[in-house]
Formats: sequence, structure tokens, C-alpha cells
Amino acid sequence: MDKQIVFKANKLSRTVVKNNIIRIYNTSEDNTDWYADALTYCQYLATKHKIPLDNVIGVVSALSPRKNWTLNKKIAEDLIIDGTCGHMQVFVKKAQDILSVDNEEQILSILNGKKITSFYLNIRYPDKNTSVTVDRHAIAVAIGRTATDIELSLTDKQYKFFADCYRYTAEVLNIAPHLLQSITWEVWRKTKTMS
Repeated sequence: MDKQIVFKANKLSRTVVKNNIIRIYNTSEDNTDWYADALTYCQYLATKHKIPLDNVIGVVSALSPRKNWTLNKKIAEDLIIDGTCGHMQVFVKKAQDILSVDNEEQILSILNGKKITSFYLNIRYPDKNTSVTVDRHAIAVAIGRTATDIELSLTDKQYKFFADCYRYTAEVLNIAPHLLQSITWEVWRKTKTMS
């Protein structure tokens, strides 16, 4: 694991990121496993629409970029019902393709992106997965402020660095990495909404 990287022309150390994550984590009043709750929602949709759970989680994951959770749920169900929804065509096409396959390997191949693949794995396996979904909120928590549009575009090395920092910090706190990410994500999202 890298102890520091150059992030958008500035050096960023694992220690700084760890301290930023812990600072946000320590303000949390609720350590509910968001991914377990998301799995419950996906199970509900799978039962309601008689679609395999893996496919529902794949659709939700494919449609997650740039959408808050409330809107993500709505457009996922819209796509399941109507075959389309209000999102960028590239994500709609992924979701449509996911509805036509019958195994997880194919779903992961269609998702084919670090963030949305991690999101899928975190929802599908909240009790055992160690993937970290590094989205805009995870980046903001890690750098200690809202990320700029340029900062949201990560190289593979930067994505790995942030994911590793969450894993490292989770080990320090003795919790699952994806749980740490989801707890801090919730705190950051609520704090940003209130400010």
C-alpha cells in the first residue's frame, strides 16, 4: 500500500486521509450498515418484480453514478418496469444489458467500473465483502472537503490508494472497510445537506 500519492498536483498521505476519515467517523451517531439496508431494498424489488436478486442489484449499481440513493432507487424501478429511465444512455444500456443475463460473472463484466462494481459487491455481500466504493462522498471524506469535478476523476492508482486508506483505517477502528465507507458517506451526505 502506498503511504502517499500525488493527487491533482498535491501530495496526499495515508495518515492525512486516515485522520480525515476518523474525524468524520467519530461524528457518526448511527453505525447502521447502509449496504445491508440497500440489500433489503433490492430483495424487495426482486420479489415484487420477480427478477433475480443479482440482476436487481446490478441494475441499481449500473444506475448509481451521479444519483442520490432516493433517485437511484426510483430510476432502477422505472427501468425494471418500463425498460428505460431518466439517466445517461451509457448507464441505461448497462442496466438493460444486466436484465438480460443470468449470472453474476456476466453482471460484473457489464458493470466494468471500479466504483459501480464495488457498489454491487458491497450491496450483494454486506457481511463478507471487502471492496470499498470510492464515490464522490468517499473522496470528500478522504480529502476533508468537497471534491472538485477534476478531483472526482480518479486514475486506477488513486482509486486504489483511497480504497486502501479506507481498509487501513477500518483495520485501525476494527470494522469492515465497506461499513466504514458507508458510515462516513452517510455523515458527509447529511452534513453537506444541512450546510
